Amino acid sequence: MLKEARLLDERREGIAEGIAKGKANEKLATAKHLFSMGLSVQDIAKATSLPIEQVEALKEE
Repeated sequence: MLKEARLLDERREGIAEGIAKGKANEKLATAKHLFSMGLSVQDIAKATSLPIEQVEALKEE
């Protein structure tokens, strides 16, 4: 039973991690799209809740 419970916990952690990565990737994709629309770094940071430093790094890509 303990092994099954541990496996279930690990699966839940994996799912949560996957969801978090997906949300982060979506924020990055949104930021890139907003750059293509001509928005400023500050506006993109506000819209996506990403740190300004991370948005600036995206702009340089």
